[in-house]
Amino acid sequence: MEFSEKVAQLKDRALNLKDSLISEEATKNALIMPFLNALGYDVFNPLEVVPEYVADSRFKKDERVDYAILKDGKPIILVECKRVENEKLDIKKHGGQLFKYFTASKAKFIIFTNGIIYKFFSDVEETNILDKDPFFTFNLLEYKESQLSTLQDFCKENFDMEKAFSCAGDLKYIRSFEEVIENEYKNPSDDFVKYLLDKSAIYDGVKTAKVIEKHKKTTIEAFNLFMSKVMKTSLDFGHINKTEEKEENKNEIVTTLEELEGFAIVKAVLNGSIDINRVTYRDNASYFNVLLDDNIRKTICRLHFNRAQKYISFLDGTKEIKTPIDNVNGIFAFKEQIINKINEIETNYAKK
Repeated sequence: MEFSEKVAQLKDRALNLKDSLISEEATKNALIMPFLNALGYDVFNPLEVVPEYVADSRFKKDERVDYAILKDGKPIILVECKRVENEKLDIKKHGGQLFKYFTASKAKFIIFTNGIIYKFFSDVEETNILDKDPFFTFNLLEYKESQLSTLQDFCKENFDMEKAFSCAGDLKYIRSFEEVIENEYKNPSDDFVKYLLDKSAIYDGVKTAKVIEKHKKTTIEAFNLFMSKVMKTSLDFGHINKTEEKEENKNEIVTTLEELEGFAIVKAVLNGSIDINRVTYRDNASYFNVLLDDNIRKTICRLHFNRAQKYISFLDGTKEIKTPIDNVNGIFAFKEQIINKINEIETNYAKK
């Protein structure tokens, strides 16, 4: 069964049972244990999932977290549960408890849940200090398909501590930046409007409150124009090989927002490894090409997003190796492969 189908079944189960769960224990048995099982963990194997795991701190003994998921005998993920009625999962109220468990156990992740909402925490901001906010929140009743890829990273068969932590950091900043951009799009701040006025160098007068207020509407219109261009046109980088040109002549090319999101994720993955201004793209009717130095012979990866089943592919010589992904966030799982491809390209061209 596909992972998406398992999650859909969990959603149906939660809808049917949530109103009848009157205790934390009932919530664990009816919703949280099946959720862990869907992630591939054997909840009845004490070598893999330990209920009431002892997480003593130097301040208090006999502290127990509801579940600990183990690997090689060591906790990697903690799960702290509340009954399903606890809809808010108030971090301010329970943050101290989570902090103690996290610090005492040396686990890298802790999930705070009521069986429907799952909040994932780590120490992205400061080592060994649990972040105040989750880097990822999954609502079983209101999730987006794009979130399944992130959740799938925590499945037993996929879980890699270093990759998961790296993606947690990326995800935290990407989501934060996305929220800032969305807020500026809906309601531009004075600082943002002033930044545009300064950057555009069109208005050289004093940026008074009245001027800034006037140009908030201008900013929103500029955003709308930009988004319209993104959705309706594709950039022509030229120098496309003959095969691609023939394919392009057959079909009108529309670069979708999802393809551009994929391109942004590839750049985010490569940030710190290479000058991301060197990373470009060329779209064609069959696939979306992510390139280094705008060179078709320096293909980093290809995104096949034109059909229901999405793929990311890498070239091995003339052979294309395609791997299915559930959604655009699935690209994060290929961080190492993307970086390795860059190193391979750089090495090959250094020899020429």
